[in-house]
Amino acid sequence: IRMAGKIKKQAIGKWFKNLNLIAAQTRNLTEETMLKDYLIDKPILETDRLIIRTLNESDVADLKEWLGRDEIYTYWGRKASRNEKNPELMFAPDPRPWVKRKPSPDFDWGIVLKESNKVVGMIAVFDIQNARMGDIGYRVNPEYWNMGITTEALKEVVRFIFENTEIDRLNGRADVRNIASNKVMEKCGFIKEGTVRQGKMVSVYCDYNIYGMLREDYMSMQGING
Repeated sequence: IRMAGKIKKQAIGKWFKNLNLIAAQTRNLTEETMLKDYLIDKPILETDRLIIRTLNESDVADLKEWLGRDEIYTYWGRKASRNEKNPELMFAPDPRPWVKRKPSPDFDWGIVLKESNKVVGMIAVFDIQNARMGDIGYRVNPEYWNMGITTEALKEVVRFIFENTEIDRLNGRADVRNIASNKVMEKCGFIKEGTVRQGKMVSVYCDYNIYGMLREDYMSMQGING
């Protein structure tokens, strides 16, 4: 009887210990920044050469230099849109301001080169689902290709997402012919998970690679034990 009582007491003690641990983990999670903290004010990120920030109307002149260029859309899955050819339309007033719109959890940034203060690219985390998973996309002015700019920007975006939000997975896709884009994701630690043969990517059918990165993958690359 004494032994049974002792075992029961130990079990209760262990239960309370686990309960306290869960409570502590919950407190830590609520103290950290989460997606909801960035619904209105999107963060500004910085690397050695780049400022990664939300675009605004003053960036139109820079965007006009490259955003509508055909070579950007060779493997994009579609041609440049009207807004991309005329970037001033991206900042036009809402035609229906009376409609109440929910703020988006997505992140759409411009990539600014520090030395010239010019917008030379764009990078995004979009289609965020249930605060758990999002897709990555990027494009850079062709005049700045092969300079490591996309890789530098993507590494910083990955760091921000896994260190400052609750997102657990990032997805990427790249046409198999787009050697540069495939290399960017691989350099940043994305894992090639397969190839879709003649699948639909936006509005064209092609072979494309699927990439993914989990939070645990990122932590492992940083040498952090989960």
